[in-house]
Formats: sequence, C-alpha cells, structure tokens
Amino acid sequence: MDRHPLKVLAWAAITALAVLLLCHQWSSPDIWYHLYLGQRIVETHAAQPSDGLILQQPGFVNLYWLFQLAVRGCYAAGGIPAVDVLFGAAWAVALGCWVRTSGAGRAGALGAGIALAALLLCQTRFEERPEVFSFAFAAVFACWLAGRDFADSPSPSALLGFGLMQAAWANCHGYFALGPALIALRLASFLVRPRGAPERGGRWRGWWLLLGTALAATFATPFGAGSWREFLVQANFLRHMHYSVQELLPPTRVPGHLWTITLFEACWAGLLTAAFHAAATRPRERAFAILLAAAGLVGSAVSYRNIPLLVLLSGPLVGSALAGRGRAGSGVWYGAPAALAAGLAIWVASNGFYRSLGGMPGFGLGPSPFGCPVDFSRYLAASGFHGSIFNNPGDGGYLEFHTPGLRLYADTRFVDAGPVATYFGALRDPEKLRALRARQPFDAVLVKVVESPALVASLLRDHGWRLAYADSYRAFFVDSQLASVAIAPNPVFYAGADLTQPVLGASATAWIAVLSAAGDRPRILSALGQLSRAPRVPPGVLRYALQYGRKTADAQVVAAAAVLFPSMIAGSANELKTVERLIAGLPGPEAERR
Repeated sequence: MDRHPLKVLAWAAITALAVLLLCHQWSSPDIWYHLYLGQRIVETHAAQPSDGLILQQPGFVNLYWLFQLAVRGCYAAGGIPAVDVLFGAAWAVALGCWVRTSGAGRAGALGAGIALAALLLCQTRFEERPEVFSFAFAAVFACWLAGRDFADSPSPSALLGFGLMQAAWANCHGYFALGPALIALRLASFLVRPRGAPERGGRWRGWWLLLGTALAATFATPFGAGSWREFLVQANFLRHMHYSVQELLPPTRVPGHLWTITLFEACWAGLLTAAFHAAATRPRERAFAILLAAAGLVGSAVSYRNIPLLVLLSGPLVGSALAGRGRAGSGVWYGAPAALAAGLAIWVASNGFYRSLGGMPGFGLGPSPFGCPVDFSRYLAASGFHGSIFNNPGDGGYLEFHTPGLRLYADTRFVDAGPVATYFGALRDPEKLRALRARQPFDAVLVKVVESPALVASLLRDHGWRLAYADSYRAFFVDSQLASVAIAPNPVFYAGADLTQPVLGASATAWIAVLSAAGDRPRILSALGQLSRAPRVPPGVLRYALQYGRKTADAQVVAAAAVLFPSMIAGSANELKTVERLIAGLPGPEAERR
C-alpha cells in the first residue's frame, strides 16, 4: 500500500481545492425561486403552492418540493453558508462514490491527477441547483450496482434502501428517471455473461424486483403519476427549446470556448477510447462499466449541465483501466498533482480562476451583484412601486423571495415551450413586448441591458416609459402615468467592477451601445464620466461612443470617449485601428472602400 507522505499532501490539496470551489458567490438564479417556493410550502402546507406570476405554465409540477424544504430549512438556520454546506455534502457523496468506483485513491499519483481533472469537470456545475442531488443519487446508484456480483440477488434491506433513495430522488428533481435506467443498464449487462457465470433464472428475479421497486418508488410523491407526466413535459420543453437556454446547449456550443470545455473534450475523448478498448478486449467482464460510461458520454455531450455525468458514470470503467497502475514507486510523483491542486486553490481564492472563465461567479459567500438584483431590490423597497413588472427571468426568483408581495412576470421555471418562447421573444424584440403587454398588462419593465439591448434602446426613446432606475447591469422602466414612483437620480453605469472580466465588460459596452442607439446624449456623457474611473475599459465602449460622437458631430462626446483611450483593454488589431481612426476623425475602412 502506498503510504508516501506526498500522497496525503496531494489528496489534502485536492480536497482543499474542492472546498474553495464550493465557496463562490450565488450567480445562478434558480436557488432563489426554490427558496421562495420552500417558504410557500411551509405557509400553505401544499407541495405545489400558488404564486403570483403573470406567466402561468399549466404543465408545471413542483417535483422539487423536498429539495425546496431542505434548502429553505438550511437558509433559515444559517443563511447562505448553511445552504452551501448542504450542497457541499451532496457533492462529497457524489465525488466520494466516484473515487471508490474508480479506485483513484489506490492508483498512485496517476489516480490523484485523474481525480483533479474530475473535480474540475464537475466544477462546471458547482451551482445551487436541485440537479446536484440527482448527481449524488446517480453516483450512489452506480457505485452500489457496480459493486455487486450479478449472481447475487439484492437483500431485503438493499431493496428497502433503494426504494427509499428512489422515492427521495423523485421528490427532488426530474432526473429521478435515471434511477430505474441505471438498474436497467445493469440488467442489460447480464445478457453478456462472463464465462463460468451461473445460468440465468432464479438469481435474476431479485434484480427484476429491484427494478420494480425503483419504478414503484417513483410514484411515491404527492403527484403520483404526475411526476412522470412532468418528466415528459420537461423532455418536450428540451426538445423545443434546446438552443434557447445556454445550459441546455451541448458543451461545444456554449458561447465563448472556455478552457474547462477543452478539458471536457479531452476527457470525453479519453473515456470514449477506454470504452472502445474495453469493448474490444474484455466485453463480458466489463459490460456494465461500458454501458454506464456510454450513458455518461451521451448525456454529457447532449447538454452542458450534464457534464458531471461524464465523471460520475465513468467510475467503474476508469477503475478497470487504472487497476494495478501507478502503485509501485510512484510516491515522488504525487508532488505534481499536489502542486497543481495547491496552485489552483490559490488561483481560485484570488479570483483568477473565475476571471479565466469570464468572471462569473466570484470567490466568496453571498449573492453576485451581476446574477442577483441586490441594488435594485434596495431601490424598490424605497421607491413606492407596487405594480406589476415584466422582468428578466434571472431576477424573478430573487425578487419574489425578498419581496413576496411583488407581481412579477416570470422566474426561471420553464416547462411550457409555447408561452416561454413568446416570453423570450418579448425580452429581445420591442414589438413583441408591446403585443404581449396588450394581452397581459404590466406597469414596469426590468431587464438586463446585455441580454435585451434592443428593448432598452426602444424604451429609452418611448415617451410612454420613464427610466426609473439603472445600474451597471439592469434598466428599470415604469409607465409614464405612474407619477408616484420615485425616480432614482443619476443612474449608476459603473460601480467599481473589474471590466476586464468579459461578462462585466460586456454590460458596460452594452450600455454605451443602447444609449447611442437611443440618442441619449446626457446619459452617454454621464456613463463615460463614470467609466473614466475604471482602471481598464473595453474597446467597445470607445467604439460606440466615438461612432455616435462622429455621426452627430458632438465634440464633447468624442473628447469624453478619447479620454478613455489610455485605459482601453487591448483588443484585436482591427479594433485598435478602428478606435484610433475614430479619435482622429478619419473614415473607417468601410467608408474608404465606398
């Protein structure tokens, strides 16, 4: 047994890195509507409580009610840190099962390195979402099924344990169907019997009983067969809206190719190679491991949010590939994964890790100002506004949890493709917003400028709306007839964010773009003045401001934009050339060609 001191250091560094990765700002919007519904369940004693959203989706069944009660209880007991502990425990179970089935802890420095890669892949979904519990349940099921000889029938205690876990899973998340599917894969693996294995017959009955128990447990919910109907409704939504929600995109289609996606592609190709090798050399002995890995390969390739399935369902195949490797004479090699994990931990704590991924989320505890409307919520409490709001879905959950009396259009619960597609269209297209308002009236509009630039520009030009509030990421418009609503003075276009982070810099660029499109000269000058305090400014800020200034012959705007040139973030050579031409008042390449 390898007892080298560096082994302890390597695994301690990997564990420390995992803990630090779990300590990040909440930027995912879903957790807030789950907290809201958890509170409503306590108040109404109903698994699917009513809400005040304008967008009603008849297909929605609240499969998450048990998860919602759990996170609500943790939040009530200790706030965000307590909820993070709950998610940390779920990930500890999931990754612990993977370490056991993969044998990474027994495979020397190679196993530690693979474990580090597995952690980084799973980190892509270190978010406060119910699917984390699905990952944990799937890992437990895979570990138990892989660790049993197919000739052994499940004991009554195993049947009971499986049934209880499956019932809990069915009341937490829509991926509960994975439970019976994994058992079915185990049964399918029996069709390829190892040489000398017992004949099929009575010994199979226990496994069929296990599958029947798991299927029966999926109906142990307040909704009965409604849970499966909801599963089919969500599957239909995914079919229609697959390319409209970023997390549903295949990993290779996610905008901005991240280095973690490159790591995923390399691991995906490596696992595929291992599966083919196992199928060619030992298909009988490794049938379940191959089928399980195939499920992980397919599931992770279909959707970005399923990337952890590549890791968690690959454990048995990785274990067979690592068997007997990396044990003898490998002690000193532990220094490599130990140093890499320690370096990554420092990178995470300094926020460099998140900057390399676009800037979201960030290290620390608490809500992200970009992901959550924290400042807007404070404004709203003092504004006197009591009407209804057409809002960005990412802000809905936070606002309904912190301001339960507010009438919002929607949160991030999406199941009915038709109404949701209409809603998404109205977030982007001013004409579609007007058509929607004619059918479902609302008094105000709250959107993120980077996601709804055309809408913000249109509302700035529309005398029927007033810009009541603006911050670095959001714009809030109220109906001009609502005279009682307080208008926040001096919109805050820059509040000290690091604009070198693409997600944050994009908002600054989008603000100048929409203000220029709306011809809002006073606010352009205000925004440029505020951005002059930023150490670094995206090139798009200068480009849009200078184009507006040259087009309108506004020397003051051109001068205010030119002041930012020394702090401009280095972009492409073409961007630099375009900005320099605009500052100098020279025609751009397009004009020269004409």
